[in-house]
Amino acid sequence: MKSGIRGVSFVLLAWFSRLASPRSAVAACWAVCQLASAETGLPTIPIELYVGQVHLIRAGELKRVAVGNGKVIQATALDGGQVLVIPEAAGQSTLHLWAKDGTETSFAISVVPADANRLLSEIRAMLGEYSRVRARIVGDKVVLEGSELSEEEATRLGEIARRYPQVVNLISRVGLERMIEMDVRMVEIRRDLLEDLGVRWSGSMQGPSFGILGDLHRSNAFRPGGAAADAALEVRPRVAPFATTLGLASSITSMINLLAKNGDAVVLAEPRLSCRSGGSARFVAGGELPVPFASGLGTVSVGFKEYGVKFDVSPVASESGVIAAKIATEISAINFEIQVQDVPGLVKRRAETEVNLRENETLVIAGLLSEDSSKSIDKVPGLGELPILGKLFRSREFRDRKTDLVVFITPRFVDARSDTQRAAVERSERQLEQVRERLRMAD
Repeated sequence: MKSGIRGVSFVLLAWFSRLASPRSAVAACWAVCQLASAETGLPTIPIELYVGQVHLIRAGELKRVAVGNGKVIQATALDGGQVLVIPEAAGQSTLHLWAKDGTETSFAISVVPADANRLLSEIRAMLGEYSRVRARIVGDKVVLEGSELSEEEATRLGEIARRYPQVVNLISRVGLERMIEMDVRMVEIRRDLLEDLGVRWSGSMQGPSFGILGDLHRSNAFRPGGAAADAALEVRPRVAPFATTLGLASSITSMINLLAKNGDAVVLAEPRLSCRSGGSARFVAGGELPVPFASGLGTVSVGFKEYGVKFDVSPVASESGVIAAKIATEISAINFEIQVQDVPGLVKRRAETEVNLRENETLVIAGLLSEDSSKSIDKVPGLGELPILGKLFRSREFRDRKTDLVVFITPRFVDARSDTQRAAVERSERQLEQVRERLRMAD
């Protein structure tokens, strides 16, 4: 029965090849190939070619060759049992070979455009030698496959997909990224200077005094103090009984002040922020200032503006261990000197930067200066305004407050098994146990 069907197939192939319509001939060849494949149950061998390529198939002494789609490929039987296959256009076709010994072979040939292979080579070069991304050609497209990719590889794939519209990105998901801990210390170095120079006179004096002083009996061993002593009066050794006095007894003293005070450093915040590579972390220590604003319907709403110490970081770790980070730091405070409709403004010191660091390297951001100055003069009315002698009756106070914000940033890689994490967990457990012990003692 099989030999009969095979004979019918050969007759149909010869008859349809004489048809005037090429489309009818191609359809006939395709039908014959499918019939022969279904008849014999032979497996189909896939071959992928590109336009302009020359491909040789070794099949032994051949009896017949059938091409399913003559517009896609051309097949020519050569001496020595070889078949020359030349792709003509992008598409798919079936090639069926009948050998003289009775064996049959079927090929499923897929032809892609000529630039697909060049595109595949370019993409593989951009991905790198050790990339976990698989690239292959499907039709006229380049398909990218892979899983558990790093953030750097995912970013690179996005750039490739935007550059080449023929790329089909089938990456399943981005894998677990490395955790990065940013050890931050924000220090405000105060450069205060306080000067208090000049002649400062006392701001008050004693008023008039009246008293009666007399000795009823004199004692050479004991003489008590009293109003005369408090009034700084000179008392004679012998005072007649019931002597009176009326006058002004006071004193005006002066003091020359010389004072200089140097400032110190204050740690404003010392957070430890952790985030995955490609993520972001934020730290805020301060408050929110209510700010009223009018809406389009004439109603008044209230919004809030943050103030205080703020720190934002977005780190990305490369395969080589370099950490690229975007850093923004800010210190703000309420400024009551500038108000709009009784709403105070904010005075800010802010810095933004992008840096590359390795693990345990420390970055220092400095130069965020703030300066407040004040000056006051204390003087004796009238006398302090004299051209030359007035300096003896006045004192000036000059106060200059300068602060410099310095930020120290040290990145580290962390995971659940790192020594840093284990030490932090143990420290937290000890603190928790101490709190529990205090609560038990309080009960």
